[in-house]
Amino acid sequence: MSPYIATVRRLAHLAHVVRVMARHPQRSVIETLAGVIEDAAMAVETVAVDEPELLPQVALDMLQEAVDLLTDHDFKIPAAIVGYAVAPVTGVLPQMDQLDAVSVQLARQDADLRARRTALIEHGHLKSLDDEVLTAALTGLIALHRKHERLAAAIRVDNDRPYNRGKAPAELAAQ
Repeated sequence: MSPYIATVRRLAHLAHVVRVMARHPQRSVIETLAGVIEDAAMAVETVAVDEPELLPQVALDMLQEAVDLLTDHDFKIPAAIVGYAVAPVTGVLPQMDQLDAVSVQLARQDADLRARRTALIEHGHLKSLDDEVLTAALTGLIALHRKHERLAAAIRVDNDRPYNRGKAPAELAAQ
């Protein structure tokens, strides 16, 4: 499967996942987001590009609109998911950075989330030809990134406690 077809497929599945998982008081905003993602998929499929590893500008504009919507509204879907959808063409996967928790328990949770993300990717679920597996992979990545965002907020609070200020991040290898 070409990288462009894989990206079109991921974007189409992402639009479906958005319709199922997204939360917003106005259903029309969810439909707008899903529609923008579908339009980006259509643009990737139909608009020619001059160089490999590039997306058509019209698709990039639509994807930026999708990222802006995901960032401006709390759909319960992290904007990073768009990067996973276009990774077959761009060759770049979103990262899940280490959060530098000073608490060992929180550092372990962070390491666990990052390991689960890596396992999901390395097992090839995003490359699956099975629609259910691809949808589950996108759904799983959304859940992992969402948990990571919440954990990042908890770590910021914990690291800012008076007795934790100035401490070095927890070293899990020494535990």
